[in-house]
Amino acid sequence: MPEPGDSSPARSPSKRQLTRLRTSLLPAGVLLLSGLAVSLGAGLLWRSSVRDHERASFRATFSDVTATLGTELRRNDDYIATIRALVEMQPHLTTTGLGEWYTALEGRARQSGDAATGVVSRVPARELAAFQRRRSSDPAFMRFSGGTVSIYPPGRRSHYCLLSAGVSPIASQIGANPLIEAATHADWCTSALRGAVRELQQETDTGRLLAAPPALGSVFLGAAVYRRGAHVATVAQRRAAVIAWVWTSFDAPTALQTALRAHPDLRLTLYYRNPGGGVQLVGRAGVARQGPFRERRSIPGESDWALAAAGSGLPTGTSADVQGIVAFLIGATITGLVCALALVLLRARRRALVLVARRTGELRHQALHDALTGLPNRVLALDRAQQMLARGTRESAPIAAVCIALDRFKHVNDSFGHAAGDAVLRTVAQRLQSAIRATDSCARLGADEFVVLVESAHLDAGPELVAERLLELLRVPYEIAAAPGRQLAVTASVGVAVGPRESASELLRDAELAANEAKAAGGDRYALFESRMHTAVQDRMTLEMDLGEALDGDQLEIVYQPIFDLLSGRTVSVEALLRWRHPRRGLVMPGEFVPVAEQSGLIVPIGRRVLERACGHAASWRRHGHDVGVAVNVSARQIERENVVAEVRDALEGSGLQPAALTLEVTETAIMKDAPLIAGRLRALKEIGVRIAVDDFGTGYSSLAYLRQFPVDALKIDRSFIAGLASSKEAAALIHTLVRLGKMLELETIAEGIEDPAQLELLRRERCDRGQGFLYARPLPAEEIEDFLQGDLAVGRAPRAVGGRPIG
Repeated sequence: MPEPGDSSPARSPSKRQLTRLRTSLLPAGVLLLSGLAVSLGAGLLWRSSVRDHERASFRATFSDVTATLGTELRRNDDYIATIRALVEMQPHLTTTGLGEWYTALEGRARQSGDAATGVVSRVPARELAAFQRRRSSDPAFMRFSGGTVSIYPPGRRSHYCLLSAGVSPIASQIGANPLIEAATHADWCTSALRGAVRELQQETDTGRLLAAPPALGSVFLGAAVYRRGAHVATVAQRRAAVIAWVWTSFDAPTALQTALRAHPDLRLTLYYRNPGGGVQLVGRAGVARQGPFRERRSIPGESDWALAAAGSGLPTGTSADVQGIVAFLIGATITGLVCALALVLLRARRRALVLVARRTGELRHQALHDALTGLPNRVLALDRAQQMLARGTRESAPIAAVCIALDRFKHVNDSFGHAAGDAVLRTVAQRLQSAIRATDSCARLGADEFVVLVESAHLDAGPELVAERLLELLRVPYEIAAAPGRQLAVTASVGVAVGPRESASELLRDAELAANEAKAAGGDRYALFESRMHTAVQDRMTLEMDLGEALDGDQLEIVYQPIFDLLSGRTVSVEALLRWRHPRRGLVMPGEFVPVAEQSGLIVPIGRRVLERACGHAASWRRHGHDVGVAVNVSARQIERENVVAEVRDALEGSGLQPAALTLEVTETAIMKDAPLIAGRLRALKEIGVRIAVDDFGTGYSSLAYLRQFPVDALKIDRSFIAGLASSKEAAALIHTLVRLGKMLELETIAEGIEDPAQLELLRRERCDRGQGFLYARPLPAEEIEDFLQGDLAVGRAPRAVGGRPIG
């Protein structure tokens, strides 16, 4: 029997079991801990990867939004800079002029949320009355200002800062927006508008585009305008030279919402900093909740904009933390599955990065290539041209830019539709690509313009051969899907600029100037750039700016050349002729400045002024007993406008001239430019009671069938036919035909440029009705016409002196 307390045999089995249990659990524990560790690592890795994916997506999205908003903001910078240049060239710009420019620029589509645009002029007290009259006489300004031109606060000051012009793309905003209503009447240099004095002074002193604090949802951008040609290097010079301030406004929340249209999961905040000032909050837009990711970037451009964003990246449905826990639980159950999941995760992460990189590449390609043709666009063309210039300088190799502009491409779109025009552009791009080497480049500059950058071997035989080859390639007829079985012939004007330049933009500019020269010469040809082309463009721009000043400065004069009845010798009418007394160039004739006025649009206000003054003078002469009419030239640009009828009616009513005493002269080329439209305009003018004459008849291409469609009263035979009348049988036969044509159509015939008695005698034999020329009288100023009418000059008498100086 065992002794009490001897329990060894009973304790030993229990220890062994515990040891075996401990030993068996150790590997299980190690495996469990290892599995848990692996699972935990996999879960943490999953969570981190998802977060990285979201962060990368957030940054890519933010970059897209920043680029979109940056484009809109830079448009504002370009827009205000354009207005600034316009006011610098035309200091007395009216609301009507600003509206016409704004409409031509399609400014209503410039910026989403656009509120208004205005010009504030610095008006000395001595010029206030004239300034008020200009504003009151401008119907567009009166509509914009609500019908009054009062100044607030009242009182006399040394100078005033008053709104001189303004436009708003939404008519209902005029008068409804308190800022616009206050701006039209307030003196901006007083405290009438809160902060206006300080903001105008800051714009003047810095010379930069500045932003005002947001008000009523709108952000106002403003810049000072200085007198053209003034030195503005210092603050004092800028203050002395400032003549106006221009401003525009846009709705920042609307612009932000537009940028967020494709990314609703972001929260955006826009800031602006003026020089020397603090950061201003401009606006916020997007979701109210805040995500884990935040970033702030500056928007490149002339203005100091910054954009901050907050968001959660791409929406994943389940948070990264929950996904990590799930991965951990699955890994704890099956360690191998955890490893497999980790591998799948890594592959998914790599795939996401590849997709992001691919999308980034696509966006980069879209930014540098033309969407229609796939060719590089102007941005990439400039970059490649710059590289070509560097290689040419380094290797002393010849280089050239060849600009190709399609001739009359607008007719393709008008006749066959834009789809057919796009097909032609794609075909042109394919042909150009097929004609160049791998080392050359081809790009689309825009609209119907292309450029080919050529270097070395292609230029060995001369750039002319390159241009000829491209012209021949483009002359091949084009198949048009809109007209099966028919082929379209499209030609091109080619300009070539050869040799090194300071920059790529200069090289492309010179090639484009040469292409314009070829197009002006009739198209379907090439032209090599010459320095005179650039000089001609600069001279034309200078002439255009001077012409704007001439219109405001009353440098344009009207002289009148009498028109006689060839049988009786009686003065029956006068023709109003325009002259320009340039302060530096002296007398400038219409042949030099009228084409510039036509292209710039200045011919419209010039023509309106000539019409009003000519009607006024004729009415005065008739009141003094002289039964004469007046003839006024009307350009194609004027006759195409709908309100030309109203302008003629206003000129007649304002002067009191009878409509039958006014003859509007339209050139043969102008009436054939758009025959149906011009015919309708002329019929509307005839309903007023005025007479219509076809000027320069015989030099254009109108047919008898077309001529019968126009409500014409007279044909003016061009002076080029009269000049050869006495010495050329062909000219005499042509005059006979033209006069007979007028008789057959029951139209009055008027001969221009009669200078000797032989011409007069032949015209009388042909029974031409009326005539004008130096044989009768040279053009006379308005104040001398009445003396001429009193003198009753006999037909054929040599020109006499009137008012102490020779006529003409």
